[in-house]
Amino acid sequence: MGPFKSWKQRTKASVLRQRTIVTGATLFVLVSSCTVIAVVFDDVEITVNPVLIKVIEEVAVPAIQEGPIWNIQVKEGQVVQVGQTLIQLDDQRARLKQQQAELEQKIAAKKAGNRSGVQLAETETRVTNSSLQRAMESRKRFPDTPSQAEVDEIELRVAQAKQHLEQATQEFQLAELAKELTIKNLELATFEVERHQIKSPIQGAVTEIIAKKGEWVRPGEPLVRVMRVDRLKVEGFLKRDAVSPTLLDRGVSIVVEGGEGEKVRHVGKIVFISPVVEPNDRTQRIVAEVDNSKGLLGPGLRAKMIIHAH
Repeated sequence: MGPFKSWKQRTKASVLRQRTIVTGATLFVLVSSCTVIAVVFDDVEITVNPVLIKVIEEVAVPAIQEGPIWNIQVKEGQVVQVGQTLIQLDDQRARLKQQQAELEQKIAAKKAGNRSGVQLAETETRVTNSSLQRAMESRKRFPDTPSQAEVDEIELRVAQAKQHLEQATQEFQLAELAKELTIKNLELATFEVERHQIKSPIQGAVTEIIAKKGEWVRPGEPLVRVMRVDRLKVEGFLKRDAVSPTLLDRGVSIVVEGGEGEKVRHVGKIVFISPVVEPNDRTQRIVAEVDNSKGLLGPGLRAKMIIHAH
């Protein structure tokens, strides 16, 4: 029984090895027949081929003010920064209103800075109060000196002085409010001037100038198209069995065939994994963002994505 048992164990082990080899070969064939090489281990690179390079951000910058185009300050292909003026509308009327608001603000500031009326009323109040106090002390020592009529007249002047002070203080406060109002009016006038400058909301390249100099535009009409080119997104599809939460934020390399077969690599990382599974081939969309600060990539190119191991 000893030799027979030993032979049986060797035979069983051989069968298990054969099954392992066949299973591994089958897995290799299945993987090789797909356009996506899917490996779920974190220590293995994953290749997704092909992938499509797309734009992250593109804006058709509209007019926000009605009027004729005075000047176009950019050209197609020019790289612009956030807040850079693309188109200047005719703003002569708006600038005149701004200048008027500036003058009104200066006048109001001078009025608000003049405290002479309040100071005069304060002095008047102080003097009349002192006169009344001296009169009352004098009557304590010398009855009927000054007379009651004179005391009444001093008290009347004290009341008038208090009223003058209240009025001067109120006028000064109104002048302060008027100054604040003119500041707001100036801000509004400046805002109206700025609305005639069509500025870029993003950093990117001008891909199309829709409007022409001299044209009358209305709010909402697209004037210039700006596309972000310093960063692009790369989309591909990965077999569901290979998708794992650990892929998020993994580094990637985007390989594009350059001139004369040269391969150009661009680095980035996975930023999104779609939860939707495509019913036809059971794949999920993955998106990476890649640096394109040198401008070597362009939307529409097809490439290969290599997801790096951890």
